[in-house]
Amino acid sequence: MKFNRKCVNNMCKILGLFMMIPLLISCNKESAYSRLLTQEYPSLYSQVFERDADSLLTFTEHQDEFIRAQAWRALISTPVKVENMDDFITKVQYSNTKEAWMALSGKELSDGQLERLHNLWKERSSLRKGISRVLGKQGNQTSLDVLVQNFDEIIDSENEFESALAIGRLMMDHEISPVTKRSVLRYAAVIEDPKLYRAYFYGLYRSNEAVEDEEILKAIWDGYTWVESPKIRQYILRIAFNSAPEETFQDLPASDITEMNVQLAVELAQQTGKVDWNEKLAEVYRKLLEHQNPVVNETTLGQIEAHSEKDADFDESVIELIVENEEKSAGVRLSGIMALNDPEPYIDLADELASGNEYQLIKRLNILQRVEATESYVSILSDYIESENRMEVLFAAQALQDFWDDLPASRKTNSLSEQVRNLIFQLLDHQDRSITYVTVPFMNESGLISNDDFSRIEDYLAGYRLPDDIEVYQVFGQFLMDRFESASVELLDSLSAFGNVALNSTLRDQGWDIQETKNVPKSFRTPDWQRLGELGANPVWVLETDKGNIEIEMNPISAPATISGMDSLTRAGAYNAVAFHRVVPNFVVQGGDIETGDGFGGPDYVVPTEASSKQYARGIVGIASAGTDTEGSQYFVMHDWAPHLNGRYTIIGEVISGMQVVDKLMVGDKVNQAYWVQVEE
Repeated sequence: MKFNRKCVNNMCKILGLFMMIPLLISCNKESAYSRLLTQEYPSLYSQVFERDADSLLTFTEHQDEFIRAQAWRALISTPVKVENMDDFITKVQYSNTKEAWMALSGKELSDGQLERLHNLWKERSSLRKGISRVLGKQGNQTSLDVLVQNFDEIIDSENEFESALAIGRLMMDHEISPVTKRSVLRYAAVIEDPKLYRAYFYGLYRSNEAVEDEEILKAIWDGYTWVESPKIRQYILRIAFNSAPEETFQDLPASDITEMNVQLAVELAQQTGKVDWNEKLAEVYRKLLEHQNPVVNETTLGQIEAHSEKDADFDESVIELIVENEEKSAGVRLSGIMALNDPEPYIDLADELASGNEYQLIKRLNILQRVEATESYVSILSDYIESENRMEVLFAAQALQDFWDDLPASRKTNSLSEQVRNLIFQLLDHQDRSITYVTVPFMNESGLISNDDFSRIEDYLAGYRLPDDIEVYQVFGQFLMDRFESASVELLDSLSAFGNVALNSTLRDQGWDIQETKNVPKSFRTPDWQRLGELGANPVWVLETDKGNIEIEMNPISAPATISGMDSLTRAGAYNAVAFHRVVPNFVVQGGDIETGDGFGGPDYVVPTEASSKQYARGIVGIASAGTDTEGSQYFVMHDWAPHLNGRYTIIGEVISGMQVVDKLMVGDKVNQAYWVQVEE
């Protein structure tokens, strides 16, 4: 509940004694909230900043439940020494809260420790919900065996969802007998609860594994005809298309496509790429192009473009429904031109649609690649690479890679190869982290870099600094491992000595033998505790866009450091006119890059990861990062449920109004203004 002190004080003056009692209670609630943030949280956060597990564990025994919960949340992202893990498990067990179990779920466990959890699961039903959370993320083959062997006890229990999700996730990586798998999936196939259904089938949905058992596949597909939930239908579509695409498509009812739920329509559009071109597919595409949602249109056009065997006369449908339809957005119409067999007649229109929005340049370049001669197109890219507009350079870097990847080997002459090689180094000359990040993988794959270029690469790297340019070092790590491993050892050792946890973790994953170094404490932005107390327990963050407003109810209690930073930026107007730079249909929409606008920038500070025990569900708003404790200003809004994100990122709040706006957002759409609303109740 939110309270406005001024309003409450005025009301206290004018209302009678009878009405003053509940108001005073409200004032006391507000005081308790403010006191928690201004007096209790600073001490807790001094240990969060240090990432000291032992000190944080003392706060898990605090008398205040909010402090206890936040201490456990802090431990989600705080390393625990291997020798202390058994004691840590004991503390989690006795706490038995979702925050404590989430903290354990992110820790690496030995086989013996997992065996301990297996025994506890069998012996203590009250612990099953929490233990299943851990097993779903850290479990082994035995974990899956324990769960399916006790399947009868899971059904209709209070821990069914957590256990179902654990089973669904573990089935992606571990063996399960055909008989047992059939038993589990036959039960799951007739569940009408979307939450439980998706938990059981999450592994099949996410892994894109085919169902070989025809009886089970039929049971799953039959559900599409009688189930009403679009969330369940979405899962059925992907599983069925992965298993028998042509048969599934022929059985697909096509009558209600234009009215489909956005997520279901996007799923259908994505799956159509698995089907050969035919008359019914053309009709399905027409209906998807008639859908009112631009992301559905965009996804569909991408699939149409990929169908190189499509009928030439289908261009007429794309032209009528999209390209010449002025009610469609410029981005969608550009995608329509890209989907045409012959885009040349619409070059002028593409130029017009792309003007004024630099985020559409990549589409214009894609169209030009198809109509311009090779030499002419490389010249166009060269002009953009020399541009003073860094966004133009960035998109030209992306287009250069697309061009080279698509070009047949027979056309990659020595002369052209030298031109492209020179363009690569021109891109690196910009010394821009975003441009470099995009260019390095292309360098690695192009085959245009020679052994004599190592010193030149070192010079480029010398122009970057940690922690601001961590992404540059992360992407160069893989390049150096693949191309200059022996020559790069000394360089990588010097980088690892900085003690940047996120960088060193990435380098180890890439195969580098990084020496363990003491974690160098980071300098985090100190929250303005007094301001947080004034902001209220659940302030609403409003994002105004041309497509409507998005209202996000924030939770400062669980993410005070992050929200305090965002508050300072919001009041400074830093989020105004900033674009959504990333849209992944049926996953997330991401914005808030107040520095570069392309996903590689942020404010002049970092805040600690404030991981949450909540599920990453539709409407949840999280904070992007390049690794633990690298968060800043960038946020993302979930289109859909994605449990693989649970416990990995900061959650700041949830959309309470405007999800229909989120569903319409595309790359380049901007937040016109961001501001706070403190709702009085």
